[in-house]
Amino acid sequence: MSGKHDDQLNPAGSASAEPALARWARRKQQARQGVQETEPAAFTPAKQALPAAAPEPRIDARTGKPYDELTDADMPPIESLDADSDLSVFLAKNITPALRMVALSKVFHSTHYNQYCLCAEYADDYTKFTPLGDIVPHDLKATIVREAKQLRERMLELGRELSLEDAEAQVVAERKAGLPRSILPEPAAEQATATGPVTDQAGESTKLA
Repeated sequence: MSGKHDDQLNPAGSASAEPALARWARRKQQARQGVQETEPAAFTPAKQALPAAAPEPRIDARTGKPYDELTDADMPPIESLDADSDLSVFLAKNITPALRMVALSKVFHSTHYNQYCLCAEYADDYTKFTPLGDIVPHDLKATIVREAKQLRERMLELGRELSLEDAEAQVVAERKAGLPRSILPEPAAEQATATGPVTDQAGESTKLA
């Protein structure tokens, strides 16, 4: 027989994986020996489970009405709400969103809930700092040393001797007094003040103010 005929004898999806010719030969041999093959039991579909009983409606203990029938008129006064109030009635499906938000806002703005977590980044007021006193941070120390070196170099350019310790003390004093950084005259300007008028490129003398 052809393969097509075999497929017709043993169609796809058959419960038995035995080829049709092998099954035919086996059953013929059983018939000769008087062996009766037991036919598989007929498929019996499982009984469908009965639908679960509908849950009993939730009843509001204050009004005695089911939650699905509650309206805005059945709600307790907003002024009477506190941290121990039952807010589930405001979550009923017929309650207007505006009244629901007013009730939730009233309760969650109370002192019972309106507390900051001390671990949160917004828990502290970072506009008010505790004075450090005599403590000088590392960055401020580095800034003072840098400004003191710049001040000492400017003084040396002007021919004035100034130790690094004195320069640091001057910078610290100016910072404590809230004064700006030391502003020293440029070397050329100080030299011109000492020697007199400066002559421009055209040969005309200009008196410094």
